[in-house]
Amino acid sequence: MNIADQIYDNLQTINSSNEDHYSLFQVLSMEEKILYGKNFENHIVFAMHSQNTQLRPLLRKTQKLIFWFNAKCNIMVDDVYSEEQMNILMCLSQEKNEILAFIRLTLSFSEEMKKQDARKLHELFSALTRLFANAHKANQKELQGFYSELYTVRYFSRLGLNLSEYWQKKEKLKFDFSISQQKKLEVKSTTKEERIHHFQHEQLLSDLYDICVISILLRPDDAGLSLLQLISEVQEIAADRFDTLMYIEDFVKNFDENELREIRYDTTYIDRNIRIYRAENIPKFQEEHPKGVSKAEYDSDLSASPCVNNVTFINWTRSIEHRFELIG
Repeated sequence: MNIADQIYDNLQTINSSNEDHYSLFQVLSMEEKILYGKNFENHIVFAMHSQNTQLRPLLRKTQKLIFWFNAKCNIMVDDVYSEEQMNILMCLSQEKNEILAFIRLTLSFSEEMKKQDARKLHELFSALTRLFANAHKANQKELQGFYSELYTVRYFSRLGLNLSEYWQKKEKLKFDFSISQQKKLEVKSTTKEERIHHFQHEQLLSDLYDICVISILLRPDDAGLSLLQLISEVQEIAADRFDTLMYIEDFVKNFDENELREIRYDTTYIDRNIRIYRAENIPKFQEEHPKGVSKAEYDSDLSASPCVNNVTFINWTRSIEHRFELIG
């Protein structure tokens, strides 16, 4: 069981009282002293002792969150009552998936923030506000692509390479992973047996960028790895990367666990059929854009293209300044 699940379970044991105080417990595994608990109305609370006690208090509220900066409040920790100045972030939602997202993201935020900073605390509140306000629900094609990107992170993490730090976090960017300003990585997947993928022409501009493409063949399987489990594994891999966890939560927050559990693919088949290609070896237009054409897109068949092995690819990601030589 991971830390977020342990905190969630601990929160279930706290019974809210009629007294106006916060019932809190400390997360002992964290370097930073952080607390979780509930208020007297049974709302989940993330709290840190204020290190800026001279600043005036500030209260901000949305439909699902309350942020109270430098608040003087009554707390109870290990059955000991005291009055303290605290920074309080409260989750008003009663939905389990939103509460778990709140816990995971505040934990990751705490890992990243070595020193309390009012601006950073405001950024956390704003990020969570955007997360809970997002009503977009991905379609099946988007979920397949998301599964493939997550699987890429999991696959290479087991080979000692953490790609989560390079994962693009904004929608509609040209590439899925940006290793450096020059080196780019795109992930493509298909449930068909033919290795044919759809590209924007700019994703194959090898004269402009140093590009690798990871091609994944997917096979649905009722006994396969579920998207729910895959998300959990990647959340562990990227546990200290707030931006990555936020991206994951934002993508799936409007799905319930059963929906994510039903999306399953055969990992033995994936591992046997994952391939890495250089963009220069993929069939494409041989110029930046044909004259008079813009925003070109087309399908490319990669089945006859030479591929790159895992070791060569990993070395490529780690040698930022140099292009690698193709090795079988």
